[in-house]
Amino acid sequence: MAADADTAADSLGTATDDLRVAAVAAACTVGLTLALRYAVGRDVAFVYRLLPLGPYFLSLFADRLPLGDLDTPRSWSALTVAVTVVLLVYFGVL
Repeated sequence: MAADADTAADSLGTATDDLRVAAVAAACTVGLTLALRYAVGRDVAFVYRLLPLGPYFLSLFADRLPLGDLDTPRSWSALTVAVTVVLLVYFGVL
């Protein structure tokens, strides 16, 4: 019975971590689209505007890789923000 409770708690923790990374990815995707459209005035292809979702999907499949301390919601969120900033600079400035 205690093992079931531990398994449920681990699953809930994993789901919460996934939700945090997904929320950051969604916010970055929407923010990038709005910033490019209204702040910069550029119409960028849909595929490029979806690129901030890439680190989230990588985080879902990275469970099989031995990433050690890098496999945290904070790291994946930081990577998502970095991808968003790079895209904003690339399409906004260049």
